[in-house]
Amino acid sequence: QLHNTSPTGETSWTVCKQPDPVPAGPRWTVCDEPEPEEPLWCRHANSFLYSYAGPSYNSLEEAQRACLANTQCNGITQEPYNRNRYTQRRGPQLHNTSPTGETSWTVCKQPDPVPAGPRWCRHANS
Repeated sequence: QLHNTSPTGETSWTVCKQPDPVPAGPRWTVCDEPEPEEPLWCRHANSFLYSYAGPSYNSLEEAQRACLANTQCNGITQEPYNRNRYTQRRGPQLHNTSPTGETSWTVCKQPDPVPAGPRWCRHANS
């Protein structure tokens, strides 16, 4: 039996009730709170990637989302000479000396692949 309140704040995991066979998709299903499954981005000061791969954005987060959805994009370069816009870049080679003081971001780690098996539900404070 799952209790929805823990006096010491434990988190419990149970196998979610799923029809057999388990449909394709994530093995871990968060039932009560989201857990991000996004890649880790690395910041590279004074660097740039060659060639534009798509539109530019006002925020790093917008540019990163667009880059992940764009097969031509291998990173983001912030352009201080262009109102600090964040531009999708093809690269893929990172150039570690920027004559204009640009900063770039590349994906350093992708999320681990989802293993096959039952889906699990996370129950915080249970």
